[in-house]
Amino acid sequence: MKRLFLAMAILLLPILVACTPQTTPPTAPPQAEVIVRQSGGAGALIAECGDKNYVARVSDYIIEGRVEKVEAMWNQDKSQILTYTNLSIEKYVKGAPFPQKKLKIVTAGGTVGEISQWVEDQPIFHEGKRVRIYFEKLDGEFAIVCAQFGVEDLDSPSAAEKPRT
Repeated sequence: MKRLFLAMAILLLPILVACTPQTTPPTAPPQAEVIVRQSGGAGALIAECGDKNYVARVSDYIIEGRVEKVEAMWNQDKSQILTYTNLSIEKYVKGAPFPQKKLKIVTAGGTVGEISQWVEDQPIFHEGKRVRIYFEKLDGEFAIVCAQFGVEDLDSPSAAEKPRT
């Protein structure tokens, strides 16, 4: 009976280890471009998003930087407009620094020619502005925490009053 139990334990051990969730802190991605994607509606669904302490706590990264370029384009099948924002990283408030000092932020919506597409809760970036962005790594991808509530304009007069983490 002891041998049977021992044999079963040895056979089940690898299965148990494989099924145990592994939690490791997010690490910086390799040299590839860091792309942060944003989907609409997230900020409206979570009441806690109005609380900067909550946003900071759930963020894996908090960075400050300057918006270098904002460009809206149609997706491949011309069914959606996406805005691509290039950000130069100036400071890491939280999270391991990336090998490169740039982020590309992709948000739904924007204007191409005379056609505009607006998506609820999307952050809007302006070239030359300094911003603080709160984002997390989920399933191998980066996303802004709480949509528009995860982006702060550091150039606005009220930015000096906002808590820093």
